[in-house]
Amino acid sequence: MSQPEDIDLKEAVAVSLYLDDAREPFARYRPPASVNLDTRNLEDGDHVLRIRARDAVGNVGLRTIPFVVQNGPGITVTGLRANERVSGEVTIDVNAFGGSEPFDPVRAESRGPIPVWTWVVSALIAAWAAWYGIAEFPTPASFAATPTYERNPVAGSNEPLASTSPPAYSGHGVAAGFDFAKTGPQLYGTNCSSCHGAAGAGTPGVFPPLARDPVVTAKDPKDQILTVLHGLHGKVIHGTTYAGQMPPFPQLTDDDIAAIIDHERTSWGNNAPIINPDDVKRAR
Repeated sequence: MSQPEDIDLKEAVAVSLYLDDAREPFARYRPPASVNLDTRNLEDGDHVLRIRARDAVGNVGLRTIPFVVQNGPGITVTGLRANERVSGEVTIDVNAFGGSEPFDPVRAESRGPIPVWTWVVSALIAAWAAWYGIAEFPTPASFAATPTYERNPVAGSNEPLASTSPPAYSGHGVAAGFDFAKTGPQLYGTNCSSCHGAAGAGTPGVFPPLARDPVVTAKDPKDQILTVLHGLHGKVIHGTTYAGQMPPFPQLTDDDIAAIIDHERTSWGNNAPIINPDDVKRAR
């Protein structure tokens, strides 16, 4: 910070600058003036700059400017919220991140679940889209002639309706007791979105984006499976190094990891082949 200089207070206007609750100014100037404030000498957190101007007849003008200093690494805390009431033993995860670009802790604060209303709205939109597709687009005649279709019972209509019999399980479906299409987004929202973002955009300089990531879109899913199982640090994409450390997730089941990876490989413009739980099992 600039050092105070001795000035004649009897001149037209004198300006004194104070930091926080300091009684002595850290600088005095004749306006107009340019002041250099080195925030590296201040603790991270809230501060106040107080500016006091006095004219030749003794009239005083005051102005305060609150500001926040953040020179240190961003800090994230999971497991304890402000003013939260807790009891017993509480597990608190604390992490700090630094990078070549500014880091916003709010974007990676905690692994909070996606609100229920989000899933309800998404389900309604998907149901409407399915109904619209069935209602507006006729079934090809060659397919409608198969025994799995029957004639529409509505009078005056000969459009075929799909059979209500459940399809055979092909490795990804509810029939096996595990709904990959539904569970994948849920598990991603719980375990991944706090760092990589709900839209897979990542956090600049800290966590890499998953949208169009070469590992996520690769035909061979082995590297992506190993990353989820064992974690990763210091990933470089297109010459950019990401400082955030991804934790391992060995506690997730093979079905869970397959569902997450399938969601990532088919979302945000990605169009990579999906995987099976057996692929995860072989990689463990």
